[in-house]
Amino acid sequence: MLTCRSMRAAVILSALLLVGGVGLGLIAMSTPLVIPTTQLSLLLVLAGALVLSTTFFASLLPAVARRLDECRH
Repeated sequence: MLTCRSMRAAVILSALLLVGGVGLGLIAMSTPLVIPTTQLSLLLVLAGALVLSTTFFASLLPAVARRLDECRH
């Protein structure tokens, strides 16, 4: 069930994953373990994009869209 609270949590989780991935990517440039940290950074960014796109496509379902119309913006 996608509710207002879970939608908000998914967007916040996605933003945190994206920011964490970009931040880790910036840190990876100055560490001696460049390859593992850049791979983890890429995984975090891709996971953030996956969470956001999954939430977006789930919100397009008619029953979920009706429920989300009642959210306060």
